[in-house]
Amino acid sequence: MRHASIALFLAVFCVCAAPVEKAAYDSNGRIIALLCDAEDVQVSTNVVAVIPSGRRIPLQRRVNRMGARRQGDNLAWSQEFTLPAGGGGRLETKAEEHDLGVRYTTSITSTAPMEITAIEFVADLPRDVFLKGRVTPEGATPVMLAVSKPADPALYRGQTSALRVEDPLGHVTLEIGFDRPVAVSVVDRWDDQGRSFQVRAAVQLGDMAARATAALTADLRLTNKAPAPPAARLKLDASEPWYKFDGFGGNYCWNNMSPVSAYTLKNLKVAWGRTEMKLRQWDKQRDNPGPEIRADMERMREFHRLGIPYVISIWWLPERLYTDPYEKTSSAHFRLIDPVKWDELLELVGSYLLYAKREYGVEPDLFSFNEANIGVYVGFTPEAHNEAIKRIGAYFEKLGLKTKMLLADATGPRDTHKFALAAASDPEALKYVGAVGFHTWGTGTPQHYKEWGDLAEWLNLPLLVTELGVDAAAYYTRSWDSYHYGLREAHLTQELLMYARPQGTQYWQFTNDYALAKAGPDGEVRPTPRFWLTKHFTNLTPQKSEALRTVSDQKSVLFTAFRKGNAYTLHILNMGAAREAILEGLPDGAWQPYETTETAHYQQKARLSSTGGTLTLKLPARSLVTLTMGQ
Repeated sequence: MRHASIALFLAVFCVCAAPVEKAAYDSNGRIIALLCDAEDVQVSTNVVAVIPSGRRIPLQRRVNRMGARRQGDNLAWSQEFTLPAGGGGRLETKAEEHDLGVRYTTSITSTAPMEITAIEFVADLPRDVFLKGRVTPEGATPVMLAVSKPADPALYRGQTSALRVEDPLGHVTLEIGFDRPVAVSVVDRWDDQGRSFQVRAAVQLGDMAARATAALTADLRLTNKAPAPPAARLKLDASEPWYKFDGFGGNYCWNNMSPVSAYTLKNLKVAWGRTEMKLRQWDKQRDNPGPEIRADMERMREFHRLGIPYVISIWWLPERLYTDPYEKTSSAHFRLIDPVKWDELLELVGSYLLYAKREYGVEPDLFSFNEANIGVYVGFTPEAHNEAIKRIGAYFEKLGLKTKMLLADATGPRDTHKFALAAASDPEALKYVGAVGFHTWGTGTPQHYKEWGDLAEWLNLPLLVTELGVDAAAYYTRSWDSYHYGLREAHLTQELLMYARPQGTQYWQFTNDYALAKAGPDGEVRPTPRFWLTKHFTNLTPQKSEALRTVSDQKSVLFTAFRKGNAYTLHILNMGAAREAILEGLPDGAWQPYETTETAHYQQKARLSSTGGTLTLKLPARSLVTLTMGQ
């Protein structure tokens, strides 16, 4: 029988309108945000083992690429773990979303005896939201969440079955209820991993014998009674173009035989593409290419037919070309090219491109080694990258190929522009460079994106975002498969346009990897909500257009704009609560709105008119709204 406080807790009316998704999760099944029709609250959870030394060991993490496994399409994950002194077990977590919030169950089964102080379910609460608020454990007096460090970092210790955390105005409230009274502490935490108010609830106290089990269910309910935000003021400066923009595109590197690949190419307007040069397969199949290589070359031929420029990139080499052949797994990073094998490598690359040109009538616009700054899976120092550009670029020129070199193609965005500086300072290398490229995994700050834009501007070269993506670990358990993840991608896209000023982007990917659409058992391809967010950018933005400068007075509302002749496109991303937007500086005329929310996708709305350069419209919560004119 469940504890009475839980039943009462679940009976309370939820103030937030109920979105389809109540929480966001990472690739290990951790909650990373709680959601309602207002701003996301960055509550994050983990399961932690406390060993007798006092060290706290997070269990929901990846070690040597090993971590959680998702159970089908369910919000359920399992993983094994071991402790430093021996012992370990299996951790299973499960989220059940309902109208009032999330019920999150943690289950531990020891596979070997564990000498521990505790295993805890931990929730980190964002300090910026709850500072100067209070926490009230059931049956105890409220405790203030003060600015100053307390004498005891634990603001509360005791047995409780529920607690309530409020911000100082009482607008944002998080209620956490447990299925039984448990030992709970609330800690004012600040360490090298971050700062938060941390709730720790005991799943298990004391050692666990082999095959012992322990479990805890926590119900999390977020309410937000904040008053409606004021109207966002968005200003367009159409007096002069800012930078040239070819358009949005995608990667078609893997799985081009998937029906999803054909679906996206048919239904999204692709301005830039990217494919993989599969040299390991080509090395063995050059006399009779297999289906994967043929599918890639067919995709390149389709790019050529549609006038889509594209990049071709190398991930893996045949083993004999490395300095450590047959010594490492295919997932090993930063493997080096054997200096005595360069001529053999060049001949292999050249034979691929000449075959594609002869048999399929295609030539890639740009060539790169994928993420060579961190070696995925061939590594270069900045100096070696510079020498490779000169060596390969001269060889392509000798063969009569139009293919130019892509400078950097680095991951992620944080200070990685430095990888390109050696080649950027070498006039001999720059003769062969056609563009600058970087990837966005892990995301960055506006300044990080600006540095990439500044580098390309300095070199007077196009900037490409050759892999536009948020979380490089999402593929482990398909944690990309949510509307919340799509909003994060849209937010990233808007920031890149505002600060990096790219000439093109290539989403990772337009195939069934990080899939925007799913192929069902019947073979029919069905778009996900993320597909429609992407379609706003690809299909409503004129290709070969010019970006215009924009200003938004609210950080939750991101505004970008494009013009081609008399055609305009305005993208307005609202990451928070519903509000009005007042647009200024617009040309007068009729505007066609398109709107995507979590539950209604790519809706064409009634036309609006701007008069005197001004237009007012409503922005739904957590939405992307695009206005077009003259298309």
